[in-house]
Amino acid sequence: MSLTPGHRADLAKSGLTDATIIAAGLHSILDSSRVRELLGDYLSRTTANKMGACLAFPYLDAAGEPMTFANGDGTQHPFVRLKPSAPRTDKKNKDRKIKYESPAAGPCRAYLPPWTRAALADPTVALLITEGEKKALCADQHGLPCVGLGGVWAWQKKRDRDADGKGTGPRELIPDLDGVAWPGRKVFITFDSDLTDKLDVQWAEYHLADVLRQCGADVRVVRLPAEPDGSKNGLDDYLVLHGPDELRKLVAAAVAPARPTGGDDRPKIIIGTDQYRVNAEAIAALAAGANVYQRGNMLVRAVRTETDPDPNAVVRRPPGSPVVRPLPPPLLRELFTRCARWVQLRGKPEKQEEVPAHPPEWCVSAVHVRERWPGIRHLEAVVDHPVILRDGTILGANGYDPRSQLLVSVPAGLRITVPDRPTPADLAAAVAAIDDVIQNFPFEKPEHRAAWFAGLLTPLAWFAFDGPAPLLLIDGNTRGCGKGLLADVIALIVTGRRFPVMSYTADKEELRKKITSLAMEGERLVLLDNLAGAVGNDVLDMALTADRWKDRVLGVNKVFDGPLNVAWYATGNNVQLHADTSRRCSHCRIETQHERPELRDDVKYKDLRAHVREYRGPLLSAALTILRGWFAAGTPRHNLAPWGSFEGWSGVVREAVVFAGLPDPGETRLALQTTADRDAMTMSAMIDAMERMDPDRKGLTAAGIIDAVRKPSDRPPEWFEDLKSAVEELCGKLDGRVLGYRFRAFARRNFGGRMIDRAPGVSSNNSARWIVKSVGGPARAGSSPVSPASPAPAPTGDAGDTGDDPAQPGNAKGAKPTRRRFKNDDREHDQRGAK
Repeated sequence: MSLTPGHRADLAKSGLTDATIIAAGLHSILDSSRVRELLGDYLSRTTANKMGACLAFPYLDAAGEPMTFANGDGTQHPFVRLKPSAPRTDKKNKDRKIKYESPAAGPCRAYLPPWTRAALADPTVALLITEGEKKALCADQHGLPCVGLGGVWAWQKKRDRDADGKGTGPRELIPDLDGVAWPGRKVFITFDSDLTDKLDVQWAEYHLADVLRQCGADVRVVRLPAEPDGSKNGLDDYLVLHGPDELRKLVAAAVAPARPTGGDDRPKIIIGTDQYRVNAEAIAALAAGANVYQRGNMLVRAVRTETDPDPNAVVRRPPGSPVVRPLPPPLLRELFTRCARWVQLRGKPEKQEEVPAHPPEWCVSAVHVRERWPGIRHLEAVVDHPVILRDGTILGANGYDPRSQLLVSVPAGLRITVPDRPTPADLAAAVAAIDDVIQNFPFEKPEHRAAWFAGLLTPLAWFAFDGPAPLLLIDGNTRGCGKGLLADVIALIVTGRRFPVMSYTADKEELRKKITSLAMEGERLVLLDNLAGAVGNDVLDMALTADRWKDRVLGVNKVFDGPLNVAWYATGNNVQLHADTSRRCSHCRIETQHERPELRDDVKYKDLRAHVREYRGPLLSAALTILRGWFAAGTPRHNLAPWGSFEGWSGVVREAVVFAGLPDPGETRLALQTTADRDAMTMSAMIDAMERMDPDRKGLTAAGIIDAVRKPSDRPPEWFEDLKSAVEELCGKLDGRVLGYRFRAFARRNFGGRMIDRAPGVSSNNSARWIVKSVGGPARAGSSPVSPASPAPAPTGDAGDTGDDPAQPGNAKGAKPTRRRFKNDDREHDQRGAK
């Protein structure tokens, strides 16, 4: 690629060196047909010929790959901006020449110079923003990372227009900018020196700074001075004339952006006694001008966690993790002043004047406590990775997606490549690519490896199915075998960060509060790390079979009622789960024969986490290819055994895993339930002992069994120790009443083809007698049907589970789960449910 002498002189005037020109791929285009191909057919051949040679600025993304856009026919074209040698006249303004041409069908894009791209993911690096490619390149070559805009308003997504043609709705960054790591970053907006004479540019600068501040950036504006002769300075002009050191002095003296004094386009709200009107206008202004959402009967905002995580937080999140926060009244009041001009009328009716005022407290309070805000967008979740939707399309464009109600924030530089219709070879390559990073983990069985694959796909497919997903338990036979590392591989592929970690507690009240915090903050992935002891209770069981959560918010008189979009993961050694929890888990078991597995040196990747971070894009693309391949093939079914409570997940993720040639991950749950159901194993031992104690089946009282354990004979029978262990496991102490309660709880439940039941009649002291029966025998009068066997699988293939909703725990204080995917509906009550 070459440059015409005129173009080379133009670039030299901006101080660009040959090295910069080559690195940026700048070149001249002499062929008018190529110009029309890049820009679109809106240019006639005659116009394209008249523009002469064009200087081309190819746009590359943060990974250095060409930016593209879809033309009208759906084909992808490179995004290239052109500077014609003979600019055409603007049809709307005959006095204006169009100095730069952009593709007609393309959206606004950000220009990322070669040495700036690497800085986009590092919030500790200060960033300049300016208008124009040459200016950005000039700063970039002087070691000042800088993003170029195609125009002073080219940083924002296209907004809707009202009846008067004015833009309405929140201002949002274009996807190229939305993916930049903004929290805590110093940003310096550097527009041309004639900004003071252009009110429109002042407002563009102000609104850009405002949006970046909402993203967590520390924003300042640099004021370039004009030259003594009055000539204008752009960023490149100033660097050529004065050098980078002088520019750094201006950057050091940068000031906070100020609201322009003229042309205020905020709506005006006149404070009056008609509070309903004032409140309605405040909500309308908030909906039109602020990045605020409604979720779970609350106003919320999306932020990223600070660099230093809060040590007292419910979940320990890595820095930069997206999180949903409730909007407190003081911040709501601040947003009111950002979105509207508040005035009061002073003076006599015939001489009233408008006086600036603060939003009244009664308005802030009334709006804040509402549970429905017309026009405010509903937020299902915040995702910082591409997801696949229920129609099989992949959502990866940054910004708010009204169809799914998702706010997408994919980091800059993450390049995802997924075939539209993956072939069997594509699927095999995808599985092999992921297998490459887990090849050194000692999975006990192929099914456990398949369960890990399902755990990887679950957060990516979460919005493609209804209902919850089972917890993925990564279980090892010894410490140091790689459980935490294997879990982190999932998190690093999906989010680029290690897992958010939450400690498990058996305290139901405390656990309920933690889950409520997770739901409110929109947490997407949670790891219960290093489980120990008996794990599981009815509160955890509720959370695992619900994707909506309702509970009182701690410390305020308010109830959260919204989505619970958490994909659950856990690690531990030989974890012992309660029976009801075990059926809600997918099991990934790893077993090593090494005495000190953490000292192994026969692994392919010595620093696996660093390798996964480096190749996150290809690994994430491989995972999405598996899901996309299953959808593109028509969502084929494989006659998998049902999995109650997780039918939606099973119908997408399990099916996609099997479609990719892997075993059924559901096969691991049966063995897990067999080992996890401590009650079933204990009752089986109890029944064995009772059969030997009462061979004639006359019946035993609970008190008699306790006495036999307390006062053994001099030569106790061989089964005595089994009986004693079973009683202690069931009761915790030798108490006949407690044992009687336990027997009543397990009466007529199937334990390996046997059950306990009350014997006819009562003992001499009116105590119930208990006998062992075979399942299928005659039932006593008034008895209930025999419970399904546990842990043996029922004919449905679900270990006797038919997808029952969990009972509400007694001390959960109103926490109410459901298994229907939560969808917002802000229509009037009598219109809801209408097609």
